[in-house]
Amino acid sequence: MRFLNGRYGAASQPLDIVVARQDVRDDAALRGTGVLELYEELFPPTERDSSEDIVRWVLSDDVGERRQFSVGSQAISYRLDSRCFILRASGHAIGLGFFTYDHASDLIFCNYVGVAKAWRGGGLARAFYRQMIVMLDALFPRNIGVVLEVEPFDRDRVAAIVADLERAGRRELAADEQDEIRRLLRVSWYDKLDHAVFCDARTTQPLLCRSPCLDPCLPSSHWAGGEESYWLMWQARAGVPSAKRPASEFWQIAVTAIYIEILAKSLVDDDPSGRRDYWDYATTLVAETLQRTATTDVHFARCLGEEDGALLSRWRRLAIDLPI
Repeated sequence: MRFLNGRYGAASQPLDIVVARQDVRDDAALRGTGVLELYEELFPPTERDSSEDIVRWVLSDDVGERRQFSVGSQAISYRLDSRCFILRASGHAIGLGFFTYDHASDLIFCNYVGVAKAWRGGGLARAFYRQMIVMLDALFPRNIGVVLEVEPFDRDRVAAIVADLERAGRRELAADEQDEIRRLLRVSWYDKLDHAVFCDARTTQPLLCRSPCLDPCLPSSHWAGGEESYWLMWQARAGVPSAKRPASEFWQIAVTAIYIEILAKSLVDDDPSGRRDYWDYATTLVAETLQRTATTDVHFARCLGEEDGALLSRWRRLAIDLPI
């Protein structure tokens, strides 16, 4: 348990952070914090994993032990440690962070971070995130940094939406407009936390990564339709010599860690004999991403430039409440 210092929200309420399998050790205790209800409140169904899966991952499956299975004649192993961090006010969940440490790459993958709407003032979300990173460094002293996915935003589309809101004086956004603005706001949040994006040094554009379909139970003909494109953002752990390798090397490590070690192996492990085709599909898709970027001069850059900053300022002046 770690207490979070500072004045946030209702100052009379004590804030602390508890961690699954460290402070919260069983199913009943985890559910008793209210973190699963908060999770469902913060993230729409299309962006959520099953709450039951999260409980299983953090309490029984991803506990730092090596897991092994076979796909045909190929022996496969992986070793993950997933942790759910719960920010509490007077014992009740008001924030959550879900991270997975991959022992093969020494990377930490950020799955979800969120704080209840009523508690977002005063920089609490950023303070919570930074405290979680401190705690993760203590839990996993070999880690070399944190990587995460963000949905790409279209700068021209955001500019058009903001201009229309300014011109028409309207405050209601269509669902697709909300989605596009949220993409910018999410990138901005991690940008403020000093995360960098993997870019093509020649074009200065973020590298696009294709995630395999997350539902191997769908007919294989539907898998391509379930793929999503992401930018990957990265924050090296300060003071770690191994984190000084070229960005291109980290790109290969990050793509493999997220989409093979964490995603594909976990999904195939649930049914190795029935998901051989899915394994071939996922590994082929990841190999195509790495092959496509094999000769790219990869570097790290801040995701937002001056033009994006100006767009954010115009959006904030509209004073429209749009939780991210």
